[in-house]
Amino acid sequence: MVRLNKVDFLAIQETKLKDISSKLCYNLWGSDDCQWFFHPSEGNSCGILSLWRKSCANEVSYFRGDGYVGVCFEWGVHRHKCIVVNVYAKCDSMSKRRLWEAILEERHTRGNCAWCVLGDFKVVANSDEYRGAHVESSSN
Repeated sequence: MVRLNKVDFLAIQETKLKDISSKLCYNLWGSDDCQWFFHPSEGNSCGILSLWRKSCANEVSYFRGDGYVGVCFEWGVHRHKCIVVNVYAKCDSMSKRRLWEAILEERHTRGNCAWCVLGDFKVVANSDEYRGAHVESSSN
């Protein structure tokens, strides 16, 4: 699917893996033209994996925190600096606040460039969309 759709960046949340091997990444990507950065799972939950086409980008740096991984690239022909943050948020409001505070601090620290923040933000319009977890009201 990655090759067929000519994907340049792939963000996976909830890998449930403590370690990521090159074999797994090459199999997911469909070739060895990829690099990756991940946040290991905590027990049987979480785990975040970002993969990208290494022939399209030079990675400059990585960063991660509770619920996110970020990669700073020089991307494309003109090697513009950009940052992609892959998010897997926790359900409670306090954890979400800490997550956004950490990402905003990274934004402040890393300077002005293009940013893309994507992933699973654990946001729902109504409780029917999210089974098996406590859903807080939108006023939180």
